[in-house]
Amino acid sequence: MEGLSQTQIWGFVLFPVVGAIIGTITNHLAIKMLFRPYRAFHLGSWRLPFTPGVIPSQRHVIAGNIAETFEKQLFSGGEIHRALTGERAQTIVEEKVGELLAGLGPMASFAAPMKPQIVEKVLSGIEEMTTELIAAGGELDIGKRIEDKINAMDIAHLEELILGFSRKQFRHITFFGGVLGALIGLIQAALNLAVGQGGG
Repeated sequence: MEGLSQTQIWGFVLFPVVGAIIGTITNHLAIKMLFRPYRAFHLGSWRLPFTPGVIPSQRHVIAGNIAETFEKQLFSGGEIHRALTGERAQTIVEEKVGELLAGLGPMASFAAPMKPQIVEKVLSGIEEMTTELIAAGGELDIGKRIEDKINAMDIAHLEELILGFSRKQFRHITFFGGVLGALIGLIQAALNLAVGQGGG
């Protein structure tokens, strides 16, 4: 930096430092505003902008999207149905019915011919029960249960849950804001220098 005045040198120090501070704080606040404030604030009948935060205000939409994505990409009612009515389940039912009939002692020989009908009846019951459970609103309607859980969750708890597994990524975002702010400050200092020399 030979030939630069003391003021110009300080410009190359202060602009990046101030830019880094502003960038860091801005990104940190942006992350916080995803959740905060938890509720809307009003002045009379007028609701203050950005209250509540993005996630509290859009919680129902977000919950629905998470539930839909989970069902499509990770685990669905159809998979539960296949697990409970598939070949493995049928084999287990046949084995258990066989054990039950074998335990009847002398009556086993009379009951043995009924084994196919018993197995079919049990499997039919499982099929009916499973279909009912995974139907919309059923006990094993995965998407609905996830959506209901998220909507019922205290927003502070939801914030901690999301930040818990994303804290490292959010720190990277905050750090990147500082780096970007410092870079902008450096460019601003260089532009000030160029304009000053051009004017001179």
